[in-house]
Amino acid sequence: MALLITDECINCDVCEPECPNSAIYQGDEIYEIDPLRCTECVGHFDEPQCAAVCPVDDCCISDPDVPETTDVLLEKARVLNPDKEIDPEKVWAGVRN
Repeated sequence: MALLITDECINCDVCEPECPNSAIYQGDEIYEIDPLRCTECVGHFDEPQCAAVCPVDDCCISDPDVPETTDVLLEKARVLNPDKEIDPEKVWAGVRN
């Protein structure tokens, strides 16, 4: 699944620069995540970086409207980052298999 940012967002700006896919952007009221660019950091990190740096608990959560498997997320990461090494072992426990 792609991740989404809940209404609990305090616009602190810490998540946007941490995203390896440039999926996070300032929306009308809060930061938002583009589900077409979000790979849940699969292939890059062992956990989603937006959630790891967010000072608000459970602000960055799985988007139930965008279910994706590990294989889909890894392929998306490869397409979005053709010049970066994508590590198939970098998958966090919350990813659907």
